Amino acid sequence: MFKRLIIAYFFLFLFISIYFAYTSITFTSEILDDLATKNAKRLVYIVLDQNKEINDQAILSLKRIVGGEIFIYSKAGDLLLSSIKKEAIPQALKKLTKEELETLKAGPIVKKITLNNQKYRFIIFEAKLTKNISAYFGILLPTTTEEQIKANLIFGLIYTSFAGLVFMLVVSWLLSRSITQPLEELAEETRQIGRGKWKKIPEKGPAEVKSLARALNQMSQEIKEYQQRLLEAERLSTTAQLAASIAHEIKNPLTSLKLASEILCEFAKDNPTLSKRAQMVLSETARLEKILQNMLAKTKKIQVVREVVDVNALVKEVTRMAENQFKARKQKFTVELAEQPIKISADPEKIKQVLWNILNNAWEATPEEGEIKVRTELTEKGAEIIVEDSGPGIPEDRAKDLFRPFYSTKPGGTGLGLAVSRQIVLFHGGELILENREEGGARVRVILPPLSESRD
Repeated sequence: MFKRLIIAYFFLFLFISIYFAYTSITFTSEILDDLATKNAKRLVYIVLDQNKEINDQAILSLKRIVGGEIFIYSKAGDLLLSSIKKEAIPQALKKLTKEELETLKAGPIVKKITLNNQKYRFIIFEAKLTKNISAYFGILLPTTTEEQIKANLIFGLIYTSFAGLVFMLVVSWLLSRSITQPLEELAEETRQIGRGKWKKIPEKGPAEVKSLARALNQMSQEIKEYQQRLLEAERLSTTAQLAASIAHEIKNPLTSLKLASEILCEFAKDNPTLSKRAQMVLSETARLEKILQNMLAKTKKIQVVREVVDVNALVKEVTRMAENQFKARKQKFTVELAEQPIKISADPEKIKQVLWNILNNAWEATPEEGEIKVRTELTEKGAEIIVEDSGPGIPEDRAKDLFRPFYSTKPGGTGLGLAVSRQIVLFHGGELILENREEGGARVRVILPPLSESRD
């Protein structure tokens, strides 16, 4: 694009140069014609004042003074006298035409004629020989000066055009290197991203190109995150279907096993050993049934029923119920709520489910006599629920996998808690962020949009 623009500017520059040279030559020619005419008339009148009559000697004197050939015509246009011999006078100068005679009534005439391959300026004007007699004087002057000026202007045009071409080529090269090339590289990087090869675009080139690259990097990162969320949602949906199918297949034999265990316990009342084993089978069956119900609950399709709620009230309700759980392990549990109520449009049960999952993870990750802190804030992003613990933190190599369904770092964990929690937060138009604290431990941030945005 820039190369085409440079070429267009070059031709525009060339056109302006040619037009300027043409007008300069024309204007210079007109000025020289006017000066030559005035000078010729002045010299003729000087010679006429010095000579009482016009003869060959006066004509030769005028020729030396003017620097050109002299012709005197009658009012009818016939040639009377000349500084050139009659046989050498060109046919075009022997008599004035009717058109020339008509034009002379308005003023002097300046003609450009060529004689013997040489250009001349022929000036014709009226001058009084005496008080009562007038004639037309014709002065034939060589145009050497004018031709020299034209040659200089043409040379200047060629030189200027060549310099302009060189300048445009240099500018084009510089623009290509500083703008066009980075833009082409930017376009190629964008095409690579379009093919699924996610990578950061180098931010180089002029400020505008850097800004564009920065915006594209931000956009590609957001698209990548959105794509990752879609994959997680699809994976979770597939997991839910798979879990529902497995649960359906397991439910019937598990129910039969539970019923058989209950009957076995009833028959083994009198046999302590057998009764103990029957109770063990019943207990494990009940545990399997609970795991199955828990899995089905977590993989159930998320349905959000919104209402206006206070984030502080939700946090206070959940933390009050969880308080005894932390005291049992002698963990320091503190809650800091924002001074003002933080209203959002959300499903309170789903938000409490998210908070329960996060607190349960913090409880399991924090050692005895450790510290867990919950606080709420209203920031530029929206309402935030922040849970911090003094546990080992989040391994950097596993941080991306923690939201993957069935991925768990805990023995016996289902790997669905964080995956489902994130989906719930996303359904509310928010974010769930996991990060490590500088002083050690992990921090979980639940960011929910303010009331006006969440209603939209």
